[in-house]
Amino acid sequence: MAETPNPEPGTADGAPDRDLEEHFMSITAGEEPTRRTFHEHLADLRVAVIRLGALTTELVSAATQSLLDGDLTLAEQAIRNDDGIDDLTHHIDNECFALLARQQPMATDLRVILATLRIAHELERSADLSVNIAKATRRLWPSPLDPKVRGIVDRMGQQATNQTRLALDAYADADPTYARALADMDDAMDELTKSLFRYVLALAPADEGTVQQAVQIALVGRHFERIADHAVTIAERVVFMATGEYPVHETDRPEVAGEIG
Repeated sequence: MAETPNPEPGTADGAPDRDLEEHFMSITAGEEPTRRTFHEHLADLRVAVIRLGALTTELVSAATQSLLDGDLTLAEQAIRNDDGIDDLTHHIDNECFALLARQQPMATDLRVILATLRIAHELERSADLSVNIAKATRRLWPSPLDPKVRGIVDRMGQQATNQTRLALDAYADADPTYARALADMDDAMDELTKSLFRYVLALAPADEGTVQQAVQIALVGRHFERIADHAVTIAERVVFMATGEYPVHETDRPEVAGEIG
């Protein structure tokens, strides 16, 4: 039987392919064995990335909680858990490269694999940033966080966790419409980062300990901000996976770029 052709990259108006989820989930009964195995591998990759996203989300949350509570045990556990995330990312890399080499996919299949590679690494980077937050717990211990700082850090941790979870939902649902929601949420994270930096700058450098604490808090804020940025990038990869195009940012539009310049 002839091989079932790949669907086109997208509709003329840029709408997502209707059959994108079938590239993840369904295996056509009449397909040749080689093609059926290929689609099974795509489905396995999807499961692996969703698992990677769940582990990363848990790590973001655990690292945040360790910092809020000054919990060294939780911080060390979060740091150790990153090894499993690294191993899973490596496994996803190997599977993607093997599929590219053996199957030479085209159109939607190719976009799915390329997007999967990038999304896995965005998640892995978020996990690394979470490890940095957990390490900040060690550096700040035993000094408790100032109540105002604690409140901002708590909100930033929740924001980073929610954005990572939403980005994972975008991938799991193969839904490019999440990209706009994540971009809007990222604005809220930017405001929280500014609030944290304003507080840090207001700290009087009374002694070396105060300076070191201010530096650690500023770095933590930057880590949360970057985790949120990775979530936005994941959603953009989903847009590419579904439509073959990347979303246009406001500052990328000529009329807006001219105003900024």
